[in-house]
Amino acid sequence: MKCEPREAAVIFDLDGTLVDSAPDITASMAFALEELRQPDRSESLMTSFIGNGAGRLIHRSLTGDWEGIADPDLFAQTSEIFFTHYAANVCRRSTLYPAVTKTLEELKDYGFQLACVTNKPAEFTEPLIVKLGLKDYFTVTLSGDSLANKKPAPDQLLHVVATCGVTAQNSTMIGDTVTDIQAARNANMRAICVSYGYGNKAAIAAHSPFAVVDSIDQIIDIILSSVPVSLRSQAAKL
Repeated sequence: MKCEPREAAVIFDLDGTLVDSAPDITASMAFALEELRQPDRSESLMTSFIGNGAGRLIHRSLTGDWEGIADPDLFAQTSEIFFTHYAANVCRRSTLYPAVTKTLEELKDYGFQLACVTNKPAEFTEPLIVKLGLKDYFTVTLSGDSLANKKPAPDQLLHVVATCGVTAQNSTMIGDTVTDIQAARNANMRAICVSYGYGNKAAIAAHSPFAVVDSIDQIIDIILSSVPVSLRSQAAKL
């Protein structure tokens, strides 16, 4: 049985939270590095570089340094090769994490509005969520180039709650990196992190999210127990 709409949104990061997209991202990054005869980077290292947008991934992969900045000409060449290759292979090996569909369906049945907020460029976000059957779950989908500022700035999250007509205080950001935690804090909302994603686990713990879960379906009880009583009243009718 479905509940009445709630005055709350649940906002999901994409890569490392809903979708294991690292196999396709790192394959395209490895292809670009090889084409330009740059040093090889391991798949695990490149996976750790995911989370702050494609630009940071490319800089980090070229330099092998989390804070590295590559030569501008080399960065431009690498970006062109990477984006072209990834556009043709955006969902070749990417898969949904376990329990994602079940979780989205249950949250919608409880009356929550759902959104996807990612730092991934829209040209890759849209085909990925369509091919994996996620698009229709979301009231709002925002990519890294949808607004002037992306996570950890609060702009995307505040745009979601304004569009959905809900409050940030009653809403929750679900992600896998410190960037997601910071964006949630900057928007004055809760952050729940998944432990299976691409973010550094020690860094996540140090930033003290509202909760950390090992499976995404565990967020349902946490969210239901943390929303105001007035928003939980409908759930008791199930």
